[in-house]
Amino acid sequence: MRAGTLVIAGAIASVTTLLGGGTAAAAPAPVMPRDGVYIVGVDIAPGLWEAPGTPDQAHGCDWRRLWKVEGDNTDMRYVRANNYTRETPVRVLIEAHDVAFRTVNCGPWRQLPTPPNSGSAGALPTRG
Repeated sequence: MRAGTLVIAGAIASVTTLLGGGTAAAAPAPVMPRDGVYIVGVDIAPGLWEAPGTPDQAHGCDWRRLWKVEGDNTDMRYVRANNYTRETPVRVLIEAHDVAFRTVNCGPWRQLPTPPNSGSAGALPTRG
């Protein structure tokens, strides 16, 4: 066989292994253990999240819901919502259309269970 044919055959075998290997992607984690940037849908799932906040009252908890990840993620043009707070605990609703979530000095985040539909919009629950 020629060298070019071997390279192509190897590439096809690699793609077949990756696509047909049956390895499932890891599910997003229910925790954010430390400061950082977490990709929504990959690292974490959208939903309601809670952190204990900072025990250091000289420095507050800084979180940002991002629509773009670039550089050090301090560019306010890429922020959907943010807060800098010293209150505890800290809660935020991360939405499915957020690209990422950045947290600094908030402590470990945990995802809270989705609350049941309360019908608070004025609609009565239907019976099946």
